[in-house]
Amino acid sequence: MKARTKTEVVKVRLTKREKENLRRAAAREHLTISEYVRRNIAVPPEVTRTEFNQLQQEYIYQIRKIGVNINQIAKKYNEYHYTQPRKDLIDRMDRINKLSETVVSILRKKGG
Repeated sequence: MKARTKTEVVKVRLTKREKENLRRAAAREHLTISEYVRRNIAVPPEVTRTEFNQLQQEYIYQIRKIGVNINQIAKKYNEYHYTQPRKDLIDRMDRINKLSETVVSILRKKGG
């Protein structure tokens, strides 16, 4: 991210408990309170490479689980010689396919 000179100051009144919660939350992420606040108000939120890689791996895992489920459904259809899948199943499969394509597209853009 391009460094920008920070010239504005915001004062916020907090209870002791709120201040401590804020300090702990920032410390958990190894950030100063200022960095923590800036990161949490960013739209879209900034994501570190490590966080991105973790999310990417989780998406890949979830997509694989969907694939396993699809294969199990296909196996049952083949075992019982079903000739025509139900319309609601086809609709759901189309939706899963579109969502998967969207996720893959986003991951490719972010990973590049």
